[in-house]
Amino acid sequence: VGFGGLCTFISGGVRSTSSPSAKMSLMREESLHEKTKNLVQFISTNLEYSSTMDAEAALQIYVNLQKTASVLMNHQIRDEKKSKGEDSKYKSVSMKITVPPKLNYRVTYSSELIIPKDKNAFSVAIPIVNFATKNNEALKIGGMLFCDVVDGKVIQVLEGDKMTVMGLIQKIKFDKRHKNMEIIRQEVVKERQYSQWGMQFAQSDQDWNVVMDIIRLQQARKGLVKARGFGSFDDLTDIPSQGITRSTFGGLSSMKTAFNKK
Repeated sequence: VGFGGLCTFISGGVRSTSSPSAKMSLMREESLHEKTKNLVQFISTNLEYSSTMDAEAALQIYVNLQKTASVLMNHQIRDEKKSKGEDSKYKSVSMKITVPPKLNYRVTYSSELIIPKDKNAFSVAIPIVNFATKNNEALKIGGMLFCDVVDGKVIQVLEGDKMTVMGLIQKIKFDKRHKNMEIIRQEVVKERQYSQWGMQFAQSDQDWNVVMDIIRLQQARKGLVKARGFGSFDDLTDIPSQGITRSTFGGLSSMKTAFNKK
């Protein structure tokens, strides 16, 4: 999704009205739309990205741009539900969690969407979230999905009853719409982060903190691989968890293989 696409989405869909108060509200809304569109255009045409900035600054820029895409995707899903008359139905189905604390289980994983040549990550991710919303509500599972709209890399959090969550994870592992799935965290939690069942694109500060923590961890792993001369991350089977309750990083260690040959 390029800047042009974002501008088109942001500036479109304004309805006319004859009410004076509604007209005033519409003027304010149009003004904000116009400012947002101009800001996006200004960034895309006047500000150059510097490859010399430090990794943390690059991460902040990356995450804030992804936040914009995530907000747009959430609104697109909301608009689609309204057009189908499903918005009120989903609101009535959503319920506060009453699962006992000892049964709260959270799994975080990363993967990569498989994107057909005639589509992009944006168009592939939205139907997945739409399906997950209905399915997770039925399973009484909550969670969030981060999707990189450029390359389709995904970070997803799922919460609920342990047996139910792990059953869903097993199905996700064999889902042909993505690849390179990697379980990052598995943990028992006292309180759930997501107070309603279903699925949503990353939107809260808590969601984005999770995304940034995982990106930092992945970047640290890349640095560790480069520093030690390993071929890839898949060669690492034991990396400090940095507070993660349980981590798995997939793949057999090349060192382990070498030792077995001796």
